[in-house]
Amino acid sequence: MKKILSLVLALTLLFTNMLPVLAETSQSQTKISLEKAIEIAKNSFNINTEDCDFNQSYYENIEGTKQWQFNWNSRKNSHGISINVDAETGDVLYMSQWKNESSNPSKLAKYKKEEALKIAEELLKKLQPEKYKEMDLVDDSYSGSRYIYDVNAYNFYFIRKVNDLDFQGNGVNVSIDKNTLEINNYNFTWNKEALPDVSKAISIEKARKNFNEKVGIELAYLIKYDQKTKKNNAKLVYTFKNGNRPIDALTGEVINYGYYNPLYDMGASDNAMMAKEAAVLTPEEIKEVENTKKFITREQALEIAKKYVKVEDKYKLEAASLYTDYNGTNASWSFSWNYNNPEKNEYAYISISVDAVTKEVRSISKYDSTTDNASKNGNPEYDMEKSKKAAEKFLSMIAPEKFAQTEYRPDIFQNSNVEKPVSYSFNFVRKVNGISCPGNNLNVTVNAYTGEITNFYSNWMDLEFPKADDLLSIDAAYEALYNNVEFKLKYIIHYDYTLKYPDNRVIKLVYAFDDFSGMLDPKTGALLNYNGEAIKDKQELTFTDIKGHWAEKDILALLEANIIEADNKEFTPDERIKQKDFIKILINSLQPYYQVISYASDSSAEDYDEYYKQAIAKKIITEKEKNLDAEVSRIEAAKMIVNAMNLGYLAKKSDIFDLNYKDKDKISQDNKGFAAIVSGLNIMSGKDGSFAPEDKLTKGETAATIVNFLKVEK
Repeated sequence: MKKILSLVLALTLLFTNMLPVLAETSQSQTKISLEKAIEIAKNSFNINTEDCDFNQSYYENIEGTKQWQFNWNSRKNSHGISINVDAETGDVLYMSQWKNESSNPSKLAKYKKEEALKIAEELLKKLQPEKYKEMDLVDDSYSGSRYIYDVNAYNFYFIRKVNDLDFQGNGVNVSIDKNTLEINNYNFTWNKEALPDVSKAISIEKARKNFNEKVGIELAYLIKYDQKTKKNNAKLVYTFKNGNRPIDALTGEVINYGYYNPLYDMGASDNAMMAKEAAVLTPEEIKEVENTKKFITREQALEIAKKYVKVEDKYKLEAASLYTDYNGTNASWSFSWNYNNPEKNEYAYISISVDAVTKEVRSISKYDSTTDNASKNGNPEYDMEKSKKAAEKFLSMIAPEKFAQTEYRPDIFQNSNVEKPVSYSFNFVRKVNGISCPGNNLNVTVNAYTGEITNFYSNWMDLEFPKADDLLSIDAAYEALYNNVEFKLKYIIHYDYTLKYPDNRVIKLVYAFDDFSGMLDPKTGALLNYNGEAIKDKQELTFTDIKGHWAEKDILALLEANIIEADNKEFTPDERIKQKDFIKILINSLQPYYQVISYASDSSAEDYDEYYKQAIAKKIITEKEKNLDAEVSRIEAAKMIVNAMNLGYLAKKSDIFDLNYKDKDKISQDNKGFAAIVSGLNIMSGKDGSFAPEDKLTKGETAATIVNFLKVEK
């Protein structure tokens, strides 16, 4: 996460507000000439530009950035490279190269991460020999994150260190291809502004006190959609009350810095109800028709909607639709009205959604350009307190029962940078047994000039909430937070929108936590990932029973590639593999990305349905062959692998294959092609000159087979 955010930030700084200028008019304005910049670019990455189309441009912006940008595109293939060079310092700021290969690269890395790191370090020493000494490689081991196999590159982030403090957003990001060790991307960011004086920083004790008082953590319910049960579940966690915001190390104030709050991520979406055109209804279609009987009619929903929105005659009803929820258990009617008068330059719209079962209003959104234009010429009549009372009055009318179960959650930075706010937004968080449920809330926006409700949104789910038993006290939770996540001094790049551009980009010295999900286990204080599951240390991401086993290397390769998981301490490599586990491993190994989203690790039993759906859809097995707990024979494994390669049609032409195995007569005519293909491609080898088609495959043999399968040049 840190690497991604830093890369995005660096790219934003690089390309924001840049003004194109003709290169020939800029030569005299830059210290690095166009010719010299091209030389720097080519020498930095040893690129061969023969048979390439070339174009260049020059950019500069008001912040003082001046740079050359070059693009080479091969005339022979779809290869290309872009490089940016600082026109004042000669530093390479950015490089990206791409290749459109006809085949997908192997999911198993040809080179180890350590080999790629060596390439990255050599590049930094070459391009930034002095600044390299001021950077540290970011270690992601604490979060339990590791190389994910569907990404074809290793990514390294070297962070700038100043006074032994991290400078977040400064440094180098390097991406190295895992199969070629080529440099895919390079991004260099190094701010030149003066830095805040670290000697004037408040103490860490003071920073912690301010964080606890002004940001804080709380016991809350995390809501996540369970792939297995197809329902939303609530789980207790300790989490940041007002986001993972840094504390200004000079003033002690909270900084309005962007953050992600997973408790507002429902993982749920609405899907439109599909029209049924078949003459004969399927069971699913019959069920859908029966479900609609419990929904209110369009006219009933429209009548409810007009109780809460005033629709003048000038408005035209543009759309009315009924949408089912993501799980098909509920639905909403949605209506939208529009008004447009180009001659008067007037535009307005109203939209509203009504629950088709409970008859409750779910959302309202309104805009009128005439009101907006009038607001620009006057003064707001509603301050924040008066607007809040209007919002509360509205909620008492439209959702009284739900409103009674909420707590107002102020945004400490709302309109803090606006002299005359046009509107105020108010968020009321659901409380269950005195515990916050941020994922359920009522939100209202009030026009500061008219007092009119312009937006309303209700997100409220029917959930079962776990009891709050045997939990850490809030003091113990704070202690666990500071023990498990480093709260330390660092420099950040901050955009202060109370200042005018370009002076609003400032460097701040802050106390801040390392990046993490923001959630703690409420019973143990352990760090949780974004799914609310305990984060595993790297030491845990392995097996205890494979050391010295002949298949150890292959098992670790699949583990590193995330094709198998270390959910249990033991792999039991000599145990016979069951069909369901073979199917899961095979599906996870396929290209393109076919890995099924795993269920929560605390699920009582894993459901293999999604893996079988993939396997049957790709014709790896048939529905009749589905037998979850059956042990897999070598010939069955051969058939599934060949079918996964889409070579089943060829294998069935058994007359064209010749087998040299001693027991070839024990292989049926229909299966000879499958045995021949896996043998010929070195995916499966024989046993003492025999294929042994009916021998059962062990987990260790499965790992070796899948590794061989992934090495095949397809």
